Amino acid sequence: KRRRKVLSCYNCRRRKLQCDRVQPVCGRCAKAGASHECLYIEDSADHLFREDDAPTSVSRASVPSYERTNRTSSNVRLSSDTLARMNYQEGRIKHLEATLAMTSSGANMTQRAKVPAQTFTPDSTTGMADRPAQVSEREAPLLHGRSFKTQYRGSSHVGALIGRLSELTSFSREAFERFPALMKAREDLSALKYRTEHADFKHTGANDTDLLELLPSQRDCDALVRTYFENFGCLYQVLHPPAFWKEFDGLWSEDAITRPHFVALVLCLTACARCLRSSQPWLYIANSSVAREQSIAVICAVETWLRRQSQKNVSAEDFQIRFLLLLAKEVAAYKSKRTWTEAGELVRYCMAAGLHRDPDMIWKPTSVLEKELRKRIWAAVTEFELQAAFDKGMPSTAWILQSDCPPPSHIWDHDWPKDPEQIPTVRPLSQFGSAAFLAMAADSITLRTTINAALSNIRQTISFEDVRRYTDEIEHLLKSIPKWAGRDGETSRAMLTLNLRQYLLTIHERQVQQTLSKSERDYSRMVIIETATLIIDTHRSLTAQGCFTLETLRADHQRAALALCSIKAAIDPVVDGALSVLVNEVIARNVPEVLTMLTERVYRYGCDQRQLWMLSALHGYAQAKHDPAKRLEYMQDTVDRVLRTYYKIMACQDE
Repeated sequence: KRRRKVLSCYNCRRRKLQCDRVQPVCGRCAKAGASHECLYIEDSADHLFREDDAPTSVSRASVPSYERTNRTSSNVRLSSDTLARMNYQEGRIKHLEATLAMTSSGANMTQRAKVPAQTFTPDSTTGMADRPAQVSEREAPLLHGRSFKTQYRGSSHVGALIGRLSELTSFSREAFERFPALMKAREDLSALKYRTEHADFKHTGANDTDLLELLPSQRDCDALVRTYFENFGCLYQVLHPPAFWKEFDGLWSEDAITRPHFVALVLCLTACARCLRSSQPWLYIANSSVAREQSIAVICAVETWLRRQSQKNVSAEDFQIRFLLLLAKEVAAYKSKRTWTEAGELVRYCMAAGLHRDPDMIWKPTSVLEKELRKRIWAAVTEFELQAAFDKGMPSTAWILQSDCPPPSHIWDHDWPKDPEQIPTVRPLSQFGSAAFLAMAADSITLRTTINAALSNIRQTISFEDVRRYTDEIEHLLKSIPKWAGRDGETSRAMLTLNLRQYLLTIHERQVQQTLSKSERDYSRMVIIETATLIIDTHRSLTAQGCFTLETLRADHQRAALALCSIKAAIDPVVDGALSVLVNEVIARNVPEVLTMLTERVYRYGCDQRQLWMLSALHGYAQAKHDPAKRLEYMQDTVDRVLRTYYKIMACQDE
């Protein structure tokens, strides 16, 4: 029987995808970043070789006689290049078989079956130990940009989930083509931003005198500092409130000696609190709210002042200021792409000072209060860095193997005695205090670091047994979190539960993408639905009380809503009828509220329209996929929701 000539490239043919047959690299491989794997291969063994022509050491059936060819060539000859490729692949197969036998000699048959098969091409390099992992379809959308203008976002990044939905890109492109008003609004706001950046208003540096001038009035400063303690005092408590309030009350007296470090500390607290105060209507400077611009001005001034300070005689305030600057940037949504790198730098700065070691090792006189502050600062820095690594989809700093610093003691702030050498009373964790969050977070930080390392490891596959084990461990830790009363207690408990449930959501999202078993996929989907519902309920309960602390720090509710919409876009209502009905009910109850939360966040900052568009477009695409007749209607709702934010921001400019 005459065999049909192969026209597609080898990679597209193996994946059973349509190939545009462009040479030397097809469009699909170029878009996926797999140009080195795009080969046009022709199986010419049937008419190239005879039995007497084949090498004696290799049988005809075992010789992979692949040859890189052009589709325009009509005659194929047995060239020396072809023989070289045959000999190379023969030796390579033997080498790989021997390597596989050595590496899997101690593994059982079940584990061997889980080893992912790799595709080897004639252009494979000889050193497999140094060869990077093959770029999979799941990882291709994670690297954005070209040349050196690239941004990498790992698999746990909130946007990695929709990057695998290629049809969503066409939906978004069609929305921009059908509704040009959206692009026009973006261009108008960009032009306004360009004019603002070239105006007289600049963020300049500051010396000690300039820091004092940046302080707001006594009334406003007192309100902002109290806002900080109401929102973040129960989470990242790196301060000693009694000592702080004592010096803060004397800051405004005429004969007070103001220390520059304390002034910088107060400015950091005000920068953290400005975007949390509700000031309606919001006013904007281009695409940034006035409150956010005031925070950014303070952040830039304190950063410039901090770089001028000596690194010889440091105190607790040097570490507190550096951490609060990171927190202020996160709350003000300023330089978010640098959060992971700057958090890693802060961890190394603390490790250079020995904060990762047990403070009892200090042989020179050190008070109990200073030792406890070292524990709190180290716990807050590592907790913040781990969350930044997860949000970026990158591994955390490998500090956990080098650290023996115990978690902070659960000591109430007003229990500290006047004598700094006296040991205060340690309260049980069932009674809430300002250090309760940091003390409880230490119980799960090892597990979260382990899961984060597995998620960000491009050479590791998380098996279904690992997913089940991680799920059981997370559920066990969730049950051990005390149920604290009061607003501060509920915020701390919400933060602890979200820290764990975000990993539960991500590992099951990954399991849905990689598993071939329907039962495993259905199990992970049910866990995702339950976990996403609990995450959104947690955010809903806090915002109902007027607490927007976690709305400025986290993107869990957006991740949960994206996971629900992606499940709806992937399932078939005919095959999965019961699951489809359940997902539709959960989405109808939760996703509109998450869209409202993201819209309020855009109004609070004046930016972040991209996050709102991601969820709104995926929601519209999932609805249109199940109801194609209303595709244009869903697209119109998606565009209108984002357009309203642009129009409001441009209408409420600060004159």
